[in-house]
Amino acid sequence: MKRIKILYLVSTLKKCGPINILYGIIKGLDKNRFDIFIICLSKEGKNSMTDHFLEMNIQIISLNNDRVTGIIKNKIAVQSFIDAHKIDVSHSHGLRADSINSRLKRVISINTIHNFPGEAYIFRYGKILGRLMEIAHKKAITQITYPIACSKTVRDKFLLNYGITTCVVQNGIDRKEFYPAKGQNDQMKEDLKLPSDKNVFIVSGALTELKNPKHIINAFNQLQDTNSLLLFIGDGKLLTTLSQSNKNKHIIFKGKVDQVHDYLKASSYYISASFTEGLPSSVLEAMSTGLPCLLSNIPSHMEIVGKTYNYLFNPKDSEELMEKIKLILKNDTKETSQYLERKIAKIFNADIMSKQYQTVYLDQIKRAI
Repeated sequence: MKRIKILYLVSTLKKCGPINILYGIIKGLDKNRFDIFIICLSKEGKNSMTDHFLEMNIQIISLNNDRVTGIIKNKIAVQSFIDAHKIDVSHSHGLRADSINSRLKRVISINTIHNFPGEAYIFRYGKILGRLMEIAHKKAITQITYPIACSKTVRDKFLLNYGITTCVVQNGIDRKEFYPAKGQNDQMKEDLKLPSDKNVFIVSGALTELKNPKHIINAFNQLQDTNSLLLFIGDGKLLTTLSQSNKNKHIIFKGKVDQVHDYLKASSYYISASFTEGLPSSVLEAMSTGLPCLLSNIPSHMEIVGKTYNYLFNPKDSEELMEKIKLILKNDTKETSQYLERKIAKIFNADIMSKQYQTVYLDQIKRAI
């Protein structure tokens, strides 16, 4: 049987949601059937997952180009690699990679759409630059052979707003990496120097306007519960401002951490107040760890937990979040944790996700013959 050559195209392997998803895809692929390559457009910086991919004997090529130089050189270099190695499928992640992938020849182009550009880019980059990026990404996606949305929510938004049809492969989490604490909570608190007598509410991910951390802080300040602790892990452009202005000793900012799972295992509850998401891996990680989750009532969150989930709240109403925090503290959440863990086991796990991508690769190659 002919081995199939897959090229993954990314900006860098910096640890973040999309690269975690890429890792899950590759980890689950049948290595007896696929030859796997990764091209990174730019030089790796801090917090890279390169070593994780190298442990799987994946060949990684870094073009080491900055954004300006890459406009001229990256597409030529990628096309040359595809021709020289007779690549069957190129699978891109992100705007820069998708823009190149959409212009490649003699290869089946596939991408994973990790968010809805019309919302995510405007939140991150403002109306003018965000809109320009949205237009560029939309154009690239229309020229890719087989675009794949990471969620039903993203698929529906693309069809409704752009008239673009996409397939769906829902994001999944590696259950061997993120698993319930099972009695390790107190020990983890001690190891991480967190107070053992507090209910820890954890928020993970970039501290940006899109993630809405101010809303969570406002709700927690209104709560005035000295038995609870609000813990932020992750960096982002709001980290310095929020940490310096914080007057509440029960709110802690840890910044970027390596051992995300350890902090999840040391926590009691998870909060996400995002205004928009694709299908957030941070929420899936918390669920897989067994944490009851308080989530903003955006479509992607409801896709994960269901519309009738007890702990959904309006991301613009801090008082409602405060009331949900009170409710979750009062209730026995064992059944909630079990419900969320079952969701991961049956739907949102990396093994299922990887098998679905493998099916897409094989089907697209058959169609191209």
